[in-house]
Amino acid sequence: MIQVIGVLLVGIALFLDTMSYWKQIRKTLRTKRSTQVSSTQYLYKIGKAMCALAGLALYSNWVGVIMETFMLIIYILSLLVIAKYKPKGWHLFA
Repeated sequence: MIQVIGVLLVGIALFLDTMSYWKQIRKTLRTKRSTQVSSTQYLYKIGKAMCALAGLALYSNWVGVIMETFMLIIYILSLLVIAKYKPKGWHLFA
């Protein structure tokens, strides 16, 4: 029973975190502009996820590894959408 509750809570956490990014992606796709969105924020999130993945793997926390891997994919997809709609001449590493 505890495992079922744990799986539900992890699933809800992933869903809520994903929805926060989906809202930004949806807004960017609707307006076709991302001038007010910080792409650096997503670089930090990607870096955080990679460090967390390494730490969680060292401690053999495989549920955490799966969660961070899932969110790393969401962060990368979000950054790709936001970068696509940045103004002309914009560079990620300028």
